[in-house]
Amino acid sequence: MRVPAARNRPPVPRPPPHPGGRPACRAPPARGSPRCDRTRTGTRPRSRTLQTPRRTAAAPTISTTSGPEASSPQSCEFTMIEADVITGHLIDEPQTQAEKTDRIPIMGHPPSITSDLSLKEFLDAWNNTNKIIKLDFKSTEAFKLALPVIENAYKDSPPNRLPWLNADILRGPGPGNSPGVDADTFLKVSSTSFPDSILSLGWTTQRNDNDKYSEHYINDMVDVLFKNKYMKPVTYAVRASFAVNSISELQYLLETSPVGSTLTVWCSDPKDIINYPNLVQLINTVGVNRVYLDLPEEMSKIFFETYSTSINSIANNITGFQSLFLASLLALINVLF
Repeated sequence: MRVPAARNRPPVPRPPPHPGGRPACRAPPARGSPRCDRTRTGTRPRSRTLQTPRRTAAAPTISTTSGPEASSPQSCEFTMIEADVITGHLIDEPQTQAEKTDRIPIMGHPPSITSDLSLKEFLDAWNNTNKIIKLDFKSTEAFKLALPVIENAYKDSPPNRLPWLNADILRGPGPGNSPGVDADTFLKVSSTSFPDSILSLGWTTQRNDNDKYSEHYINDMVDVLFKNKYMKPVTYAVRASFAVNSISELQYLLETSPVGSTLTVWCSDPKDIINYPNLVQLINTVGVNRVYLDLPEEMSKIFFETYSTSINSIANNITGFQSLFLASLLALINVLF
């Protein structure tokens, strides 16, 4: 079954291959991982023989403090890091109304409006590493205020060092809340200011064990890309509990998206119910080279076992599994604010 295109809309134009012959949504895998680089997005993988992933120090987390107790980026084994960007004030700024300065982009998660780490400080620190950064913008204001900071931090950087840009731009299953980032602004400004950055596009969601990415959610996303004439590969961030109920819909989404586009299947709520056989079916349906996983460690273990059993049941055909990213198992860690 296919989801019909909304209002007889023609499919999104497909661009020529990415320069250098590789899709835009890729980054180098971590050593010893089965093509494993997380973000709720994928990265430039190279094929590896399937093996049990080697884990680092219990999926290390990075402290949100800027003092000596903060974890060192160089001491953790991962290739990417995702961090939320909001607007607010640094905690050491003047607190009286008369003295308070204008809001700036800071690292944090709503509803916080203070942090001890600004976006500028964060980017300055990470420019001294070989890691790739994915910035998750929580509001249109945060995105706009971050633009000059990002441009200045990466003005002399090659395209493969540019940050990935993530935002929930549409209301999704659950139903989700109104998105904090305006879709048109995010797509237009990103394509103009950061044409080489990879975009990760998502829907706002709420926990609901019976919902899915139904036709109107899919068509909304295709519509907004078509409206903004965005023709570059993107990765769609989809909640695992809904994605497993939406196989044909997500297959349609990829078929009508710019060539090289992918799915990133994520879960941040351990209470979510995931149908793992359906997740395996989703991956096999859309293609293992078009799906990345961002799951908690225990969920990743269950999936890995389910997928391995499935592969072994078809005459040990593990070729396809070589190109699957088990992204949450190792490479990219989430910064929790």
